[in-house]
Amino acid sequence: MKVDFHCHTSASDGTLAPQDLVDLAIEKQVDWLAITDHDTTAGYEQVKDYATQQGLRLTSGVEVSVLWQNRTIHIVGLNVDVANPNLQTMLAEIRELRWQRVAQINEKLMKRGQPCMMTRLKEMVGEGVAGRPHVAQILVERQYVSGISQAFDKFLKTGRSAFVNAPWPALEDAVKKIVEAGGIAVVAHPGQYNLTSRKLNLMLEAFSQAGGQGLEVVTSPNRTSESVGMADRAKRYGFYASMGSDFHSPEHRWRNLGWLAELPAGVIPIYDAPQLKK
Repeated sequence: MKVDFHCHTSASDGTLAPQDLVDLAIEKQVDWLAITDHDTTAGYEQVKDYATQQGLRLTSGVEVSVLWQNRTIHIVGLNVDVANPNLQTMLAEIRELRWQRVAQINEKLMKRGQPCMMTRLKEMVGEGVAGRPHVAQILVERQYVSGISQAFDKFLKTGRSAFVNAPWPALEDAVKKIVEAGGIAVVAHPGQYNLTSRKLNLMLEAFSQAGGQGLEVVTSPNRTSESVGMADRAKRYGFYASMGSDFHSPEHRWRNLGWLAELPAGVIPIYDAPQLKK
C-alpha cells in the first residue's frame, strides 16, 4: 500500500490547489493520503468529497508549529475532527500569529531598503496561511535574491537579519487539542530540528507524556540511518511509525508526493492505528 501522510496545498504554503494535489496523488498511484496544511484544515475540507469520488482514501490532517524548550517543533495531527471548536480556535489563533510575524519581518526588511510587501503578501496568500515562504517568494520576484533557499539563508532563518521568533503554542497544549479532536499527534520530520540525540529523546518523552502517539520514521525515498534510528525510537517509546514526504510543490523534485521508502521492520505502521481505521 502506497501512503503519504504529510503534504501541503495552496491552502497553506503548497503550490498546488487541493483538487490538483488529489489528482497528482492518483497519478502517482497513492492509495491513502493525508492533507496536512499548516494551521488549517481548509484544503482537506475542499476536496474530501472529490477524493472519495476519485477513489482516493483521504484522511484529515493539519501541521501545527509548537514550542518545546524555546525550540520550534512541528506536530502533525492525523484524522482530526475538523468541526472540533477548540482545535479550530487554536488554528485561527496561530494563523493570526503568522500574520503578525510576517508583518514584523516586513518591517525589518523595510529597514534594509525593501519596499513594503504587505499588499503583495495579502494578494498572494488570499484566504490561506501566511508564512516565511511567501516572503521568500516576494524577495525572488523582486530579484533581491536568486531563489527561495537564498532568501532563507540571507534573511529569514534563525539568526539572520529579518528572522522573527513566533510565540507558538506549547507542545503539550497543541497535542492535547489534537487528541481531544479525535486525532493522532505525530512528530513531523524529527531529524530536521538539529537536536542532539539526548535532546531529541527528551522531546519525545515530553511528547509521549502529553499524549502524542506517532513519529515520522520515513520521510524520503531512500532507507537511511536516520530512518533506522527513528524506527528504533518508535519502538522504544511505543509510537506508531508514520511516513510522509512533506510535499509542497512539483518543482521540488527531491520530494515527490508518495515517493517514500518502506517502513523498517518491527514498527507498528500508523495506518494500523484504530483511529485511522474508522
